[in-house]
Amino acid sequence: MTNLERAEKALGREVPDRVPIFELLIDQRVIDKAHPGYSYEDFVEKYDIDIALTGTPSSNYRSELIDEEKLIYRDEWGVLRQDSGQSVLFPLEGPIKSEKDLENYLPPDPYEPYRFFQLERLINRFKGKRMVGMHVHDAFSYPSYLCGMDHLLIDLIEKPALVHELVRIGVEHTKSLIKKAKALGADLFVFGDDYGGENGPLMSPKHFEQFFLPGMQEVVQTAKKLGAYTIKHTDGNIMSILPMIIETGIDGIHPLDPEAGMDIGEVKKLFGDRVCVIGNIDTGKILTEETPEIVEQTVRKTIVDLAPGGGYIIASANSIHPHVKPENYIAMLEATRKFGNYEHIGEK
Repeated sequence: MTNLERAEKALGREVPDRVPIFELLIDQRVIDKAHPGYSYEDFVEKYDIDIALTGTPSSNYRSELIDEEKLIYRDEWGVLRQDSGQSVLFPLEGPIKSEKDLENYLPPDPYEPYRFFQLERLINRFKGKRMVGMHVHDAFSYPSYLCGMDHLLIDLIEKPALVHELVRIGVEHTKSLIKKAKALGADLFVFGDDYGGENGPLMSPKHFEQFFLPGMQEVVQTAKKLGAYTIKHTDGNIMSILPMIIETGIDGIHPLDPEAGMDIGEVKKLFGDRVCVIGNIDTGKILTEETPEIVEQTVRKTIVDLAPGGGYIIASANSIHPHVKPENYIAMLEATRKFGNYEHIGEK
């Protein structure tokens, strides 16, 4: 079975030959420590990762350095971002403060060739062999960047018309990206907007349903109608809105973080007939502090618990961030191949 076929089987909630491997993001610093000189594509090939994915959506937009001392940049959306040493530049301030600011605002051109450079590299190297995906936004991240998270959540009540317009800008942009990327050869779209915190969604389920769910449904269905697979990523405890997210038609849900109280086994029990579950090897302790031996034991137990019946893809509980020990991530990958064969799952 090819890597592509393996991923397709799992996302179709069927049983592949072994548990497929996915990762939302592998920080280049982790790759550099493990294999100096390796690109992301080199690492994917060496460790036989089944799904190759472009970087965060923000990496597809050029940024201008405007404060060298504080490492503050302005991206193509007009959003100020600061380099804090993490994988993604932290958004500080957006260009939209009121409805008036929208009158002359133009979002970036979705068809700018730069947006698709990494996707084209992945397609050229892996098309037909591995599942090739593009990481995009759905309905929440662009609005939160454009006016700021705090302002956006307040505006759900005070300026609902403004929020709807911001969502429309982001959704139309993403739909254009999807159509272009699918024409280039993308197999998969991963929608990366975070809707939850440790204690629950960032907004009420009612506000989620009113403001953001329709846009999410629209971008997911745009991808599905073109024949692509879809995965929804969101951090946090999303149990109260998860049924609505699944109703959009997504094929997979990621990462169901245990640190936020998400029980991936319970999610599979409740929704495994409708969605593939993806995750959830802990990045807060297991991959950052423990030994490779503990990682191996964790992977084996996770596979025994979640793999039977298919519809499971292994991944970290968020992403491979800069603090993950390279030897631990490699142990996770190797343990998946060791214990993930469906002919032998559960054997000692």
